[in-house]
Amino acid sequence: MPTSPTRPLPLPAVYGRDTVARAFAAAIGEAMSPAEERLDGLDAVLDPWRAPPAFLDWLIRITGARVEPGWSEVRRREAVDLAARLAAYRGTPYGLRLEAREILRWVPPDFALDVGDPGVVFTDTGQAPPPGRMLTVTLTAPAEEDQRALESRLTRLVKAHCPAHLPFRAVVIIAGSRREVAPG
Repeated sequence: MPTSPTRPLPLPAVYGRDTVARAFAAAIGEAMSPAEERLDGLDAVLDPWRAPPAFLDWLIRITGARVEPGWSEVRRREAVDLAARLAAYRGTPYGLRLEAREILRWVPPDFALDVGDPGVVFTDTGQAPPPGRMLTVTLTAPAEEDQRALESRLTRLVKAHCPAHLPFRAVVIIAGSRREVAPG
């Protein structure tokens, strides 16, 4: 019996002339071929840039990528691509700034993000952090931006990165005005 034309299975030399062993190997090769083809294509499903659109929501869920309502497919793919890096820095000022820059596109000179981090590492000889610490994040944006939409996005961003034990305040400044969002 001939082996599968798509993928012949190699057999040890001792079985090379055994027709039963060759037929069995060919049958196993044919049975496994569809599974092998699917496994060979698995990297395309898991790659945020090559995955079919139908898999994108699944990738967002399994990677924990944060996406905003109404985002385009490209922005959602960018969020999945950045999810692993963000997970490594979740809860840090760097992670917050990284997501603001790479995902929300809050980049200078149009946007300025200031993270007033109250976290202090101290020892017996150092100064203790002040009581009532609060994380304050201030976003300065151009006049043409929608302040309410920015407040909502900034609050969600800070909630995602702020340690659970630390209260926060989100402040949005638009072309000379200043408005604070209720502490989180």
